[in-house]
Amino acid sequence: MKKEYLKKENQIAIKKAVNSSLENRQKFFKSQNIEENQYKEKMTAIRKKPFEDFEKNLKMAKENFKKRGFKVYEAMDAKEARNFLNKIIGKNKKISSSKTNTGREIEIKKVAEKFDWSETDLGDFIVKMFKETDEHFVLPAIHITAEMIVEKIKQIYKEDIEADPEKLTHYLCQKIREKILRAEVGVTGANFFTQAGQVILLENEGNISLVSRLPKKHIVLCGIDKITESVEDAVKLCQTAAIFGTGQDITQYISIISGPSKTADIENQLVEGAQGAQEVHIILVDNGRREMIKRGFGDILRCINCGSCINFCPVYNQKGSQYGNDGYIGSKGIVFEAVQKGLKQAQQVGSHNCNLCDSCYRNCPMKIALSEMVRQIREEQELKRIQSSANKEMLGKIKKDGNPFGGKSDEKIPDKLYCC
Repeated sequence: MKKEYLKKENQIAIKKAVNSSLENRQKFFKSQNIEENQYKEKMTAIRKKPFEDFEKNLKMAKENFKKRGFKVYEAMDAKEARNFLNKIIGKNKKISSSKTNTGREIEIKKVAEKFDWSETDLGDFIVKMFKETDEHFVLPAIHITAEMIVEKIKQIYKEDIEADPEKLTHYLCQKIREKILRAEVGVTGANFFTQAGQVILLENEGNISLVSRLPKKHIVLCGIDKITESVEDAVKLCQTAAIFGTGQDITQYISIISGPSKTADIENQLVEGAQGAQEVHIILVDNGRREMIKRGFGDILRCINCGSCINFCPVYNQKGSQYGNDGYIGSKGIVFEAVQKGLKQAQQVGSHNCNLCDSCYRNCPMKIALSEMVRQIREEQELKRIQSSANKEMLGKIKKDGNPFGGKSDEKIPDKLYCC
């Protein structure tokens, strides 16, 4: 059973990381003499372009993927995506994967439990050590302190490591590398893909580069919404994700994958399958995305998963990943849950927890009005008589006593206050 609120030490760890990312972001814009809102407008315009004729552009991307040697699949829902994943992996047993938000969305763990499956993102690896859930899009272990990691290493590996982030990073990264080197299949997400049929991956650790190249088979898992018009646009958006995600001016690595590895070094004959992946498969996931466009939530598909929306969300800072659904934390998770599973389920994962403060909008580089989407979901819920327990209690007291506080005297302050 989930706890309603994060522990105090987890909240402190999150606040420390969030403040650091904000300071770095502000330093970047100041150093480049760029006005932040103008930058947002420019990047939002770039992100909107492929959605102007979405189906045509998606069809073009799929055709170009095939021309480049990708094996292409389109999954209409999470179950179909998992079925494709199982089929592609086949009899291979050793799998390494990088962090993938789409993977979380389709409950990739249901596939992973059947194989010798290793997480290679350091944050995900740490979360798995603690048998906990991710607490952030970009920084999954944001709630776990160095001191907590030291104690866990003692329990698991029987070794004493100093509570120093640098030493802990080197120690755990070596453990991860050992897993990557023996993998037969690599599974990654994709930050973007282009209409010309290229996959773009950004990272800092270098694990994604290894996962996508060392195993003979590379599987890319991503939403159909990750489409961009060009490589140039995708790189600009990668920089935006770095600026608003952690405050970096750019990530350490940006990979552009245009199909399986190839060489023409012998008699200039092009042969697939050199030192990199011999097969590249891409599973494009709908899972309610077209429905979001139909229902007026299409702007959410412009999201670049930088995590800035939750960094400054007062609800997230108290509840962590318990605010949102299993795929996406925060208001984005509320919208996905409403469309994918229904209005009642959206209420259960926190649609009435949002205080509509608009902090997510003010910090979103894509200017996505998440608060307005949550408001629309609540309006739809009200029409279906789906209310939070607090609202039900408040309405009951209004009906009975003519006010939301019940039969209270004017001399006593109510022990509960309500928000509409």
